[in-house]
Amino acid sequence: MSHDRNAEPGRSLTLGVDLGATNARVGLVSADGNVVRRAALPAEPGQGPEATVGQICQVAVGLMHETGVRAGEVRGVGVGTAGSVDIEQGILRYWPNVPTWRNVPLQRLFSERLDLPCTIENDGNAAALAEHWVGVGRGLSSLVMLTLGTGIGGGIVLDGRLWRGWTGAAGEVGHMSIAPDGPPCSCGGRGCLQAYAGARAVVGRMRAALAAGEPSVLSSSDEELTAELIHRAALAGDQAAERNIRLTGRCLGVGISNLMHLLNPQAVALSGGMTATGDLLMEPLREEVRRRTLEASRRGVRLAFSAVPADAGIIGAARRFVMDLQRQKSS
Repeated sequence: MSHDRNAEPGRSLTLGVDLGATNARVGLVSADGNVVRRAALPAEPGQGPEATVGQICQVAVGLMHETGVRAGEVRGVGVGTAGSVDIEQGILRYWPNVPTWRNVPLQRLFSERLDLPCTIENDGNAAALAEHWVGVGRGLSSLVMLTLGTGIGGGIVLDGRLWRGWTGAAGEVGHMSIAPDGPPCSCGGRGCLQAYAGARAVVGRMRAALAAGEPSVLSSSDEELTAELIHRAALAGDQAAERNIRLTGRCLGVGISNLMHLLNPQAVALSGGMTATGDLLMEPLREEVRRRTLEASRRGVRLAFSAVPADAGIIGAARRFVMDLQRQKSS
């Protein structure tokens, strides 16, 4: 769906930024939703917002120079980030995975660094916008998006429009409780879906299994234990890692069943690094959905991995900027 290609003269481009707790991605997005150029860099939010934004903007400027875009071809920049976002004020209010980031004026920081107008959006909402525009939900009126990474985010499109909720906090599917007395979550709650199926939960479960003496190739590995390492072990047939991933899929199935009962969407899409194990994750997820969900709530629902897995955050952030620009022109 998305690919690198040289920018064509006169094209209208938007910068999209996908800011996560461990990685950041930047891309130039065309008016039809294609990523014409992209770059990735490690995110180091521990160094503070200004330094982090500065590094991302350096990469963005380099990307524009490499692509040879001319003045006026880039309309602006859309930024998607995890956490609680005040879109009207352009402020990241709170980021559970990086609690030191509070009331960060992300919109102003990016706009000043790049000398471009900017909008910010929650990353789950951005991914939902992308998936509805050019992905699994293309042509449909409703979609629920789950972004599976360090934590779990989400976004909801109903009747063709992003559903924000009363205070703009809709779509925080990772903090939906699936067990009242479950493990603690970074949000301060217990038993959240994120605390069972986010990357940190997968790593924590694996550490506990290794400490209990479960046989695994990972017990003798010199590499730092990460979700990616666990995924590779599971795909290679390591039984302890495979059990971990299958349990993750079951937990996601519980959460998705709840979402189907509540919203009855036409599609549910999943994206992010946690989808790397493919069917090992999807098969137990689908089985849990079948077992738990009323037939009327799941009938005909499209349940799939993202059609733009690497670029959903970039495309959706850019889409959010363009939609805002269109609203301004029509008002």
